[in-house]
Amino acid sequence: MKKEDMINEAAERMYILGLLDEKEKSVIRDFIEDQKVYVSRPMNLGEMVGVLYELSEEEKKLVRKIEDEEQILVYHVMRDRTNVGMLYSMLSVSMHEEDWKTERRPLEGAGTDGAHPLVYVWKAGFLKEDDGDLTKGFGEWGAITVISGEGGLCQIFPDYEEIL
Repeated sequence: MKKEDMINEAAERMYILGLLDEKEKSVIRDFIEDQKVYVSRPMNLGEMVGVLYELSEEEKKLVRKIEDEEQILVYHVMRDRTNVGMLYSMLSVSMHEEDWKTERRPLEGAGTDGAHPLVYVWKAGFLKEDDGDLTKGFGEWGAITVISGEGGLCQIFPDYEEIL
């Protein structure tokens, strides 16, 4: 699979998810032109706002590691500090074009009820902000729920107390 085709597929998915695409500032254009990946972080006193940031150098190393190991192209990352430590959920495109239709289907709904993409989730542990070697954690594939935020995305975690 050509990387250019994977980049175009990633851009289509970014449009579906509603990532920031304005005339002056476009994370989609930055990805297409420079393969620049942004990270969404929920900020603002516990409110889910999905603000976009540039990846730190340690986060860039982590993304490259996962891309190499999993044979994927990461196009967006969500960073969440949770009670199990720092989680990095990576939206990606498989190098296998026959998987793209299946990967794209769960992306609809980020602007309303939530999208349910399959992501690679890296558990970095209990590190301080941008401190330490992020690549020493571990990861696994799983489906998550995301909604559109302030240009980026917010991961919605289930409230298990309401379920029980």
